[in-house]
Amino acid sequence: MDCCCRARRPDLGPAFLGRLLRTGLKTNQIVANTLLKCLCYAKRTDEAVNVLLHKMSELGCVPDAISYNTVLKSLCEDSRSQEALDLLWMVAKEGGVGSLDVVSHSTVIHGFFKEGETGKACNLFHEMTHQGIVPNVMTYNLIIAALCKARAMDKAELILRQMVDNGVRPNTVTCSSLMSSLCKHGRSKEAAEIFDSMTAKGLKPDIVAYSILLHGYATEGCLADMIDLFNSMKNNGIEATCQVFNILIGAYAKCGMMDEAMLIFTEMRRQGVSPDVFTYTTVIVSLFRTSRLADAIDKFDEMIAIGVQPNRPV
Repeated sequence: MDCCCRARRPDLGPAFLGRLLRTGLKTNQIVANTLLKCLCYAKRTDEAVNVLLHKMSELGCVPDAISYNTVLKSLCEDSRSQEALDLLWMVAKEGGVGSLDVVSHSTVIHGFFKEGETGKACNLFHEMTHQGIVPNVMTYNLIIAALCKARAMDKAELILRQMVDNGVRPNTVTCSSLMSSLCKHGRSKEAAEIFDSMTAKGLKPDIVAYSILLHGYATEGCLADMIDLFNSMKNNGIEATCQVFNILIGAYAKCGMMDEAMLIFTEMRRQGVSPDVFTYTTVIVSLFRTSRLADAIDKFDEMIAIGVQPNRPV
């Protein structure tokens, strides 16, 4: 049955359960949970709910955390987070709280955020803490990211302090969410403080964290800070992506510094990173604006030669 899921044929799983039952073999918790997995993968969520609530007892099994989390995840993926929440409350009322864990609640919180139900997600977060369920780093990251997106930085910072006070260590995702929000509000210097604190806490900034701060510097015209951070990234063994080079090229082009922009473009090609349509659009449009028509046409020809399709601005 599990192989059916791995082979992307979860619809075949229940048939194997039927064969197992016909042989007279007894089912166990693993079999029942794998059946739920098959049904959820096959988008037969209603049947999975029925098995969870009614059929597992007939199979001689009691639902556990894996059982509930499998079905809750499927409901949330189907944009049925309210039904997932109703299931949570029903289990809690029937005394099955022990089968619900931090993953159960985090799954539903994530579902509400995806559906834009921020209020319901935050209410569930507070409710789980009142029940004595300690949020993990994933739960805190969901809350912090949503608050940052809603431009509620003061609340996000409050949750961060609560996170640290509860002994949950922030990770790169936590820091990146805060940095992204700060940079969007022109506070790249504060974002840089969070970035610097990551290494002090033993965290290694990844390409996402570097890209966020590079973009913040570029947007605010802090070109010296931007290129210093880029060089630091190289020194720390983080390979630049096309997006990173686009940030640098765009920042220099925006300031009319086309010589610097073209040096970055050359470095991009030297490192084996292929320019995309956004790269060429930035370079070609900027060359035209600075009256370097021959260079712009050369880049246009190069773009066509390597198979990058021009867009409307080009």
